[in-house]
Amino acid sequence: MNKVVKIKEENSLKDVIDQASINFKSVDQGIDILAFSAAIRALGLSNRDLQPRKLSNYIRSGYLQVQLICSVILFQFKGERVSRDELYDSICKVFPMTTYSNFRKILRDGVDNEIFIRTRNKEDSRRTSYALSEEMLGPLCDYFLSILSDFGNLYSEVLDGDISDNDIQKLISRIADNTKIRSNKGSTEE
Repeated sequence: MNKVVKIKEENSLKDVIDQASINFKSVDQGIDILAFSAAIRALGLSNRDLQPRKLSNYIRSGYLQVQLICSVILFQFKGERVSRDELYDSICKVFPMTTYSNFRKILRDGVDNEIFIRTRNKEDSRRTSYALSEEMLGPLCDYFLSILSDFGNLYSEVLDGDISDNDIQKLISRIADNTKIRSNKGSTEE
């Protein structure tokens, strides 16, 4: 049997940001939001098999809110608006025990608080699509950057000053070194 290797064409970061269905004020804003959203999604996915089977709705709803925002953003980076069912499937990959009713409640709260906008799907008027509200871009970018900007200081505070700054940098580097990125550049098909 002959195997055909299909290589997925890679876009530059600028191309991905330009093709997104979000109107960023700058490429840097797009990079900041994509970097953080991808990191939050990846952290959620890496933890999905380790979660306790039953989390209280109180704890779970905060995680769901962040994952929901990041999922919508990541769909929009593909140039797509996303349906409620697609969002639910995306959330269930991170939190498999999520009930549909709890998910809908959190999504509705996001729409009510104008974090998301809801529009009718152009192909099927019975379906609704969701997107991040344009007004949320600035505050969301500020929020993401504020979390990351003080990370080194917070990390050293967690260690209560018992370790030198140089050793703290080693620990942070160790985290980065252990996040091995596997190459998915080609796939084989028969």
